[in-house]
Amino acid sequence: MLSKAKKIPKYAVLTIFAIIIMFPVYMVLTGSLKTERELYDNVFGLPADPQWGNYEEAFVGGGLGKYYINSIIVTGVSIVLILVLSSMAAFALTRKFTKGSKLVYLLFVIGIAIPPQVAIIQLSLQMSMMHLSNTLWALIFSHVAYELPFSVFIFYGFMQDIPYEIQEAAIVDGCNNFQLYRKVIMPLSKGPIATVIIFNLVAIWNDMIFPLVLISDNNLKTLPIGLLQFKGMYISQNTVMFAGVVLISIPLIVLYLCLQKQFIRGMSQGAVKG
Repeated sequence: MLSKAKKIPKYAVLTIFAIIIMFPVYMVLTGSLKTERELYDNVFGLPADPQWGNYEEAFVGGGLGKYYINSIIVTGVSIVLILVLSSMAAFALTRKFTKGSKLVYLLFVIGIAIPPQVAIIQLSLQMSMMHLSNTLWALIFSHVAYELPFSVFIFYGFMQDIPYEIQEAAIVDGCNNFQLYRKVIMPLSKGPIATVIIFNLVAIWNDMIFPLVLISDNNLKTLPIGLLQFKGMYISQNTVMFAGVVLISIPLIVLYLCLQKQFIRGMSQGAVKG
């Protein structure tokens, strides 16, 4: 009985913390389903007559549809490339016979500390020299380059703790290095994979720096920049803007709910041990 009483303050703090976090979410969700008049007359209440047309106006009238496609392409291709390159790099760096692996890994880790703002001007010039400015490939290559260090860090921390006897047994059974990577290492790396996907999804999906600098064509802009322009289009229609925010957040929420168990496992197995 005493132990339960000791837990009351902890649960009270967690409950208050949850309410603080969920309150803005509640305000945005309910606000997106109200009329402008109801938004100001009934700020905290539920919508009397849900206005689902706000979402249609945001997606079609506000042009979020084309921004959605651009963001899906950039985020999807970037994450696939990051997963493949970072997992292969970590696999190579954790092999015992790899020379200079510690130095290469150290260079990757140093890359985590370099913010994109530091090199954004030089990056823009390089993309222009490569004739990639104002293309989705400019965003993809930039995101892959800047997210690789952290992703290698996550995979490296996990793969170095995989017993080497498992790898030796696979080699004895006839696996070459690529088969060992594909059939043994990667099936064991579901946790780090989920961690890399979620972290990079949030970073790339919400990024404003690269699209703002590297993209000038309105048809190639991504959701954060689209929402920035959206604010100017619907400056007096807060309900439609709220609907736009909800639409942008849905993919992140859905993916996190699907991968949350693997994400937590990956954080404990990879990042902590690394």
